[in-house]
Amino acid sequence: MTTTPGTTARAALGFRDRTRVRRWMWRFALAMQDYHPSREARRIRRDLRAALLDDAARIGVDDALREIGSPWRVAADHLDALGGAGPRWNDGAVVAALLGFGLPLYMWAAWAAGAVDAVGAMGGGRAELSWLGVPMTAENSDAMVGIQFMLGWQPVAVSLGLGALGFALGARTWRLWRRAPVS
Repeated sequence: MTTTPGTTARAALGFRDRTRVRRWMWRFALAMQDYHPSREARRIRRDLRAALLDDAARIGVDDALREIGSPWRVAADHLDALGGAGPRWNDGAVVAALLGFGLPLYMWAAWAAGAVDAVGAMGGGRAELSWLGVPMTAENSDAMVGIQFMLGWQPVAVSLGLGALGFALGARTWRLWRRAPVS
């Protein structure tokens, strides 16, 4: 049976000590999320975890964590060696989806529900309205409650604009120009 570095050290530590090491590694992984390539970041985390577990088994968790220092400082040292933090493309995609699709859809649904409720509060009937240039008919009567609309280009343009802005801000694209070349 082959063992990986840190396996025997992991078995020697108690639950509380393993939890402290896990917490330190989680904070380090959080600080390292800007490190690219991610394969290299995983290798760094794996090597650091093995070294930390071995040191913890040899000299104790308190001394091992004190010796290695802050996870943010260790991550900053690795990021400085890389030339700085890079863009976060996945974060940009999430923010783009929320701003470009989720926010306009939520705003439209809230506006449409309010329009139907307002028509009902005025005694029922139909109302011809528009939201961002999209014609909509709101109806609230004893027989029916609903909306009818035809999507135009205006809300699509607003969604694309908000999505592009969200992607640029969420991905931190300005880091592309600030990054020093790796030598």
